[in-house]
Amino acid sequence: MDQIIEICHESESYPQNLSDNEHLEYVLSSYFQKLNDHRSRLFSNEQDSQVICRDLDYAGRAFWNTTIRTVKSLNSHLGLEPRANTLDPRCRFIFVHAPQSRAKLKISKDMLTRLLSYLQVMPEFVDLLLPLGERSIAQDFFSNCFYQQTRLDKNAHGLRVPERAWSGQDFQICYSLKSVERSEGQFEWPWSIRHCATQHVFDVRNVRSSWVIVKGNRVLQDRIASATSRRAPPEFSSYGTVGTALSAAFSTHLIMIDCSAENWRWYINFLEDKFQEMSEGAISTDADIPMSPKEIEDVFALVPRTNTQNIKQTRRSRVFSFRSAAEKTNTTPPVAEVVPLQQFQMTKSGKKQPLPPGISTASSEVPTSPVVQHDIYGQRRFRFRDLQDIQDSEESANETILVLKLNTSICKQIADFYRSLFENEELPRTVLDECQESMRRFERRVKGVMSHMESQILRVEGLLRLIADRKTLLYGLLEFQNTRSNKLLASESHKSTRNMERVTQEMSLIARETKTETVSMKIITLVTLFFLPGTFVATLMSTDIIRWDSGTKKYKPGALHVYLLICLPFMAATFIFWGAYQWLERRKERQAKAESNPA
Repeated sequence: MDQIIEICHESESYPQNLSDNEHLEYVLSSYFQKLNDHRSRLFSNEQDSQVICRDLDYAGRAFWNTTIRTVKSLNSHLGLEPRANTLDPRCRFIFVHAPQSRAKLKISKDMLTRLLSYLQVMPEFVDLLLPLGERSIAQDFFSNCFYQQTRLDKNAHGLRVPERAWSGQDFQICYSLKSVERSEGQFEWPWSIRHCATQHVFDVRNVRSSWVIVKGNRVLQDRIASATSRRAPPEFSSYGTVGTALSAAFSTHLIMIDCSAENWRWYINFLEDKFQEMSEGAISTDADIPMSPKEIEDVFALVPRTNTQNIKQTRRSRVFSFRSAAEKTNTTPPVAEVVPLQQFQMTKSGKKQPLPPGISTASSEVPTSPVVQHDIYGQRRFRFRDLQDIQDSEESANETILVLKLNTSICKQIADFYRSLFENEELPRTVLDECQESMRRFERRVKGVMSHMESQILRVEGLLRLIADRKTLLYGLLEFQNTRSNKLLASESHKSTRNMERVTQEMSLIARETKTETVSMKIITLVTLFFLPGTFVATLMSTDIIRWDSGTKKYKPGALHVYLLICLPFMAATFIFWGAYQWLERRKERQAKAESNPA
């Protein structure tokens, strides 16, 4: 007992403080450094911590829950401070969760290292925690792992604590599985792939089973609480002997495995529907349209724009699906949980993901139907964005295959581990005899889950082949659309060129006529200038200002005065009118220029 207390007092150096002779010092130092490097994004402050312990007392009467929020309450619950020489619970579940899949865990680093030190959790469990925590984007997410440590030999045993019924002969496994779950807060992409890390220690001499389950929500906590309630089947809470406890461990593993496999069918249905919604126009569009622009105008005059999306069902426009007719009639999965509304962001690929804590978006977001654009032929206009959307579907499908293969591999490793455990001669014979049938049922269930996931992999592989073919078709349609646009542009350019040629000919004719008229005007001007002085003198001589009467010149200044009095005002009025007209015209030009070139 003194040794485990000393180990817990040095929990800040986890996993270097473990009584572990299987790992070299540099390996333990590496895990210690990883945990410290990521502590700021993995762990919350102690005041925000909330760890749920669900324990079965050593008498095996019933499970009860305890909420732990501080290191002090954790020490008290584990019987470290004050020291208590009581037996550990026959079964203990420890649930660590987070507000969402990319938020900090609701546990402090001191609490976690104290807990892992007390349970002697293998250092590899740190690897399973790293994909969790606060992140703006998912990193190191697709890294499912399985680790095991078996210490059944009496000469190579683990830590022995007789006061707590620790025999030292135990095994522990830790693994991570991914599940796909509905996210009601996401409208356009209502699914999320979530990570779960599980660690299990089982004592093969004494009835002692402990679990550490770390997940971004409370789904597994609620399911295990339901399975271990008084009204649940006894196979989940029978810990009378080591054999029945091992059978109960099989049932608990199946809860994790079933959770990792149950919703993939519905998620793949969603991927198929989303893909068909984005790309069905590539199949139904008729590229061979022998229409002239005049016929196009007639078509649009008869068919409203709002009805151009109604495409007649033909053999080419039938939607391909990998599902049976029964599945098509109901694409809503059974609701297994209620997920709280969260805030989400749109990634570059168009897929929504949960926002990091502290960032929120408007809650009034509602899904909108995409606007379908059409070209002058009345056909759907494809954009490069359509190709990006299909590429996003392909990435989601590849991501699904990867996760399903990783989950299948982990399930196989779990089953293989327990099969090798049953073949170990150090395992007590009574345990073998008592849970042989449970082991066979466990293997059958795991094989069934693996078969289900492999069938979903085949579905997604078929969807990937369809996506690849549809991308090729869309490439061709985009190229055809560009070619047709270029052809139309060339035709319009040719028409413009012909119009410009006609206008140029007309301008040339006008220029020739203008030149002829200019020559005529020059002649008229010269003739006018030639006769202008004589005309002025003749006009002046014809007035009564100067008169020649019988050889005598008579000059009348009064007549000149009247002449100037009448002529000069008219001349001034003419110049003023001309100046005002010029000012108004220039003002109009300035206003038109200001309107055409706003600042």
